[in-house]
Amino acid sequence: MENRYRKMIEGVHTPAGLNDRVLFEARRRAAEAGTAPHRAGRSRERLLPEGIFAAAAAPRNRTHPLLRTAVCAACALALVLGSFSLRPAPTRTPGASGAPGASGPADAEQGPPARVLVPTFGLTAYAAMTENAYGPAEDGSIAFAVGEGCTTMEFGDFTGCLFRITGENIAGVSLSIDRGGLYRYQSRDNLTEEQRTEYRQAMAEGRLAPAAISQRDDGSWYMPEMTALGRSVQEDYDPEVQYGFWVSPEEMAVNTGLGITTEAQMDADLFDGGRLTVAVTSADGTERTRTYRLHSGSLKVEFGEDNAILVLPEPAGPEEPFVYGIYAVPEE
Repeated sequence: MENRYRKMIEGVHTPAGLNDRVLFEARRRAAEAGTAPHRAGRSRERLLPEGIFAAAAAPRNRTHPLLRTAVCAACALALVLGSFSLRPAPTRTPGASGAPGASGPADAEQGPPARVLVPTFGLTAYAAMTENAYGPAEDGSIAFAVGEGCTTMEFGDFTGCLFRITGENIAGVSLSIDRGGLYRYQSRDNLTEEQRTEYRQAMAEGRLAPAAISQRDDGSWYMPEMTALGRSVQEDYDPEVQYGFWVSPEEMAVNTGLGITTEAQMDADLFDGGRLTVAVTSADGTERTRTYRLHSGSLKVEFGEDNAILVLPEPAGPEEPFVYGIYAVPEE
């Protein structure tokens, strides 16, 4: 009859490297019992993982071979359960070379963290068709003086109160206003005769807001191009573009008979109490936003060298010189 112990043992497969551990454990236990086996010659020893020394050749024991084998199998199982643990395989950075866990080129040269492009911006105010520019006050408030604009019943009132977005790391701009509207103002310079003809035709056909085509002292031709944008716009940043406050034909002041100046002031008053939001975005998507509260009225004026006019973002006193316009105060 087939020996059931032999069948059991033949089905046991010890992990590689455990035989030496099992034999060492058998010798240790035999020595403790005073029955350590003796054999001629020297046994070569080698260092196994976790500091275990084992004989290269197993000692012979002729008594109870099947029982000894079963004991060895039990010891092997005990060593497996007591000496081994499961650990996740070492991870390697793609592209790394060498032994597992070793640092390859991809590990050694990770490089500095990506630079975040934080946009910075501010507003500079202009009066249309003039050389006057007005920077912000220390608290960020800024005045927009009424300049030479354009008012028609078809296109509305382009007030001439302009501003330009300035700053660094700006890739895109977004503007919105909760009353009135905005328009884009661009100066078209060095116009050829063919371009002048095209612009005149576009204005005659109502495809372009009316504007004067003028000639400078150096003989070059230029004209302002004004495009109504509505209450919001989002576009790529162009440092040369100026934006202005626009009143739609439906919101324009009615003809009061009191003169163009008074009607222009009434259109400016449409923005009093409104909010202007300016947002800029860098190339990596970082955004900065600022909201301004708008006011209108008689703005204080100071005169600098050569009678240069500086418009301040504050109301003028009863006896102080002034210009009528719009000014903005940062809400934050």
